[in-house]
Amino acid sequence: MGSGDEFGFRRIEMGTLTRIFETNPTEVHPLGRTFGKLPLEEVENIFSQMDLTSNTRSQYVREIRRFVDWVSIEGWSSDVLVRFKNHLRGDVSIKTSSKNKYLTVSRVFCQRLNFLRVFPFEFESPKSFKKSNGHKNRPLTKEDISNILELVQDDIVMNTLVHLLYYQGLRGNEIRTIDIEDVNLSNGTIQISGKGRDGDLEEVRLHPRTIEVLKTYVKETGLGSGFLFRGRSNDSPMSQSTFWRRLNGLFTSLGIESNPHSFRKSFVSGLIEGGMDLITVSNFSRHKTINQLQVYFDRVSMEKSFPQFVEYLEV
Repeated sequence: MGSGDEFGFRRIEMGTLTRIFETNPTEVHPLGRTFGKLPLEEVENIFSQMDLTSNTRSQYVREIRRFVDWVSIEGWSSDVLVRFKNHLRGDVSIKTSSKNKYLTVSRVFCQRLNFLRVFPFEFESPKSFKKSNGHKNRPLTKEDISNILELVQDDIVMNTLVHLLYYQGLRGNEIRTIDIEDVNLSNGTIQISGKGRDGDLEEVRLHPRTIEVLKTYVKETGLGSGFLFRGRSNDSPMSQSTFWRRLNGLFTSLGIESNPHSFRKSFVSGLIEGGMDLITVSNFSRHKTINQLQVYFDRVSMEKSFPQFVEYLEV
């Protein structure tokens, strides 16, 4: 990176990442471009905070390289991600799926720069090139969740299941295979068999409401060992068919067209709607890659923009 005098900036070392501030940011238009190159080894530290396998981390570093090289020539500004998207759009040699990967990783990187206050402006965040065909079912609304919690409050098993689904964002199979010995209520954590992690246990921090519900569940059931949710015998977990049948029964009772996985969608969407950055969301949701969160980000972005959409078309 060039010297601070060369670009009219002063450099402040903060750990391993160089922070750059405008000398007089109040006089700089947010779309005014700033030129300077961040060394790739410093950029890599952005992804060191994520719970990733070495292969996934290497993948992200490869994908961010395209953005870093491009921005060192084109310059930083609040609309840098919009300009980068337009740059990708014009490259017909890149598949749409790859363009979205580059854009998602670049968005995460810029979100981190926002958090570190590297620049005196917030980065605009464009949507992906096309919406994924997955996740067709909508997340549950806050009203849906409230009605479900009210319905199950006197059913200790269902109440506990719902809390683990919504407040923890756990997957159905993860919940069914929880061992009571993996629940540590004193420090508010639970060990689960993570998806795609070679069967290794992952520690999940429990929401305060989940802790209280689990305390009641353990006390009333008297469980001391074995599966948290039992099947027909004490040494077998609740079957998948029973799990789905009981939860789908809730939806039917309340007239909600959905499925158990919608709780996890609501968990992720709620964190994004609250303003949490994608790196932190991925740590809580334990998504293997941040690319999997793109569809949630797009949906939340569109929902927030809809009032403007209506207003702008008024005649």
